[in-house]
Amino acid sequence: MPSIENKGALYFVTEQACCLAQAQGRETDDFRACQAAAEYLAGGDAETMAAFTERTGTIKRDPDADYDTEQYEGKRKDVSDAVSAMNVLGTADDTPEQVRAPLLKVADIIAAFYDMENVVTAIPA
Repeated sequence: MPSIENKGALYFVTEQACCLAQAQGRETDDFRACQAAAEYLAGGDAETMAAFTERTGTIKRDPDADYDTEQYEGKRKDVSDAVSAMNVLGTADDTPEQVRAPLLKVADIIAAFYDMENVVTAIPA
């Protein structure tokens, strides 16, 4: 089962993957980075990954359509927390090398999507 921090990050990774699937399709480096990040954040939980696959699998490619993201009070803080968590994981020594780049790439994609490129992160020294 993913940690609380990873669940928050996984939510935004899934939303971003759905948006990318709609805009670009699922056969892109960006979508594959989301998938790799989701697998790591899910921590081996098959049910969590099944939910990711189900959500992203129902999205039809339509680059002209707008993807409606959920809007709620506190979303900017949640996005900031998720981006920060992925940046920390993407630079952590105990994160497997093959997942570091996808985590950092997806953090950048999400920050850009929400126009939050200047999110200050708590990257350990």
